[in-house]
Amino acid sequence: MTNAARPWIGLVFKCAAALALIFAFIFFMRMQEEQSFTERYRDKGTVSRAVVTGMETDELIRTGRKGRTTKTDIQVLSVRFNPKSTLAFRDYEEGVEVPAAPPSTGGAAGDWEYSDVIWVTKDVYARTRIGDSFLVVDTPFSGDGPELIEDIRSFDPASFYPGIAISLVLGAVLAVIGWAGPWKRRG
Repeated sequence: MTNAARPWIGLVFKCAAALALIFAFIFFMRMQEEQSFTERYRDKGTVSRAVVTGMETDELIRTGRKGRTTKTDIQVLSVRFNPKSTLAFRDYEEGVEVPAAPPSTGGAAGDWEYSDVIWVTKDVYARTRIGDSFLVVDTPFSGDGPELIEDIRSFDPASFYPGIAISLVLGAVLAVIGWAGPWKRRG
């Protein structure tokens, strides 16, 4: 290894360490975003019964800066629920009477406020049929729409911990190699 290449090798490892730490920060911020979203539903959410009125599958297509496209399959359920429910999520227990949407008037102008869509996983979509009923949580004035009560209950930020830990360990290892690697001049 030439003397001219030694500092560049260390710089590459230091940059890779910085990149790994940036990934740890991204995992952490994503965890905070998901946790904030879920906490808002837990604190201010109301529970209501939703009835599936329609089912669709579609593709979400994203185009990157270099013109590359990525396609993601999405499963969407159209539901009729009660956004004006007074049953708070924190007060919900099994066996409690859960409000449902009022009967349909048949007019789009009167029914629009009780209709929304929910993006679900493939498993949920596969076992759901039109007319099925399930519980959803909605927050007033949010614009995010209802979420399945199971998703709000089961959220655990621990699923982000492995990504954060691996990124931090990798960053530390690469930093140690970058600052004290075998290419450093000795003596």
